[in-house]
Amino acid sequence: MRSRVRSGRLHLPTLILAQALACAATALPRDALAQTVALPPPAVSSLDRIAQAPALPPPPPGWDAYAPQASQLFPAPAAAPGGSTWAPSAISGQPGYPGYSTAAPSLTPTQGPPPMSGSLFPPGYPSQNSTFQQTMRLYQGARGSWAYLFGNGQGTSVGVNELDTTATFAVPFFHNSPANLNHAPLLITPGFGLQLWDGPQTTPSMTADLPPSTYDVFIDGAWNPQFTPLFGAELGLRVGIFTNWDVFVWQSWRLMGRAIGTLQLTPTMQAKAGIVYLDRNLVKLLPAFGVVWTPDANTRYDIFFPAPRVARRLTTMANRNVWGYVAGEYGGGAWTFRRSTYNSDGSQYTGISPFDYNDIRITLGTEFIPITGTGLAGNMEVGYVFARQLFYVDGPPSGQYQNLNDTLMLRVGLAY
Repeated sequence: MRSRVRSGRLHLPTLILAQALACAATALPRDALAQTVALPPPAVSSLDRIAQAPALPPPPPGWDAYAPQASQLFPAPAAAPGGSTWAPSAISGQPGYPGYSTAAPSLTPTQGPPPMSGSLFPPGYPSQNSTFQQTMRLYQGARGSWAYLFGNGQGTSVGVNELDTTATFAVPFFHNSPANLNHAPLLITPGFGLQLWDGPQTTPSMTADLPPSTYDVFIDGAWNPQFTPLFGAELGLRVGIFTNWDVFVWQSWRLMGRAIGTLQLTPTMQAKAGIVYLDRNLVKLLPAFGVVWTPDANTRYDIFFPAPRVARRLTTMANRNVWGYVAGEYGGGAWTFRRSTYNSDGSQYTGISPFDYNDIRITLGTEFIPITGTGLAGNMEVGYVFARQLFYVDGPPSGQYQNLNDTLMLRVGLAY
């Protein structure tokens, strides 16, 4: 006879203590004909990822933090380097949200002019006495990922297969507006996700249960404008259906979003603050705050809650930059399904219930990014998953919480 595990609530301080890490930056090579903008993070269906800030260039030569900065804001353009050495954005990102992320940044490196030496602002921002001309590419790329959380399906040892795929398109959006200095397009990302659940085993003493599979069908919209040389924003919205298709009720719809403001503190440091709306049953809203620091072209620190990350360029192989990283994320998601389990008195319970799956993930990984900006990119990572919890809106277990065993995770992703 299997005993019922102790239930408990996952508090926000636990999340903050568990995620004291950081994120990545974006490789930006030149293409004379078209520009590929920074993509949303991969839509890992069981995660609610948020995007990270654009890559910050290293400080320009001769930058003086204590001198008058007006003359330093618009330095003269310099010749683009022959090859990109800028830090890539995170491939793993954070998922199911909001496609922009707790992803991350983009699996496919951006294309277009690299940050100019000595430039404080993102690519595409016109310097003084310069003209700005570019052609935007509609289709930005596609990516897919697979993650496996180990578990044998017995008791509270729950295994999960997570698969997802997305494609991103860019369209002009207030392209020539004075409030869109970097000409940021509107990024539209349709996506599909599948989760295969192994366990928990349902008995009169183990009242938690899950469907064999759940699905995500969603569409993201993201816009990351630069309002002034110092102030910008990361805005996103996701709407979709999250269910096992056995039931379709209003709780199957989820609306997620993010609103994050950015402030350029120095040429290598950017502050960010805002909110991420997850629309789960247990956790509706999370604060988002921190700083992004790029001390040099080989290192990036995202000291940022709830998606911290530290990345370091390790080497270059076969025309691809290889990066290593350590990251933290708040994983999970919310779905609806038709339950068939036991009440505490041993009687049968059936009904439709929304449920959450929540966890915290610490990962160690590597990613490869094409120097040319086009071609195959990918990542592989291993992680430790803890604070795993099921939360049921209706029905047993008593108190609606069920803690699960800690486990290990393997995740791989590809983009083109």
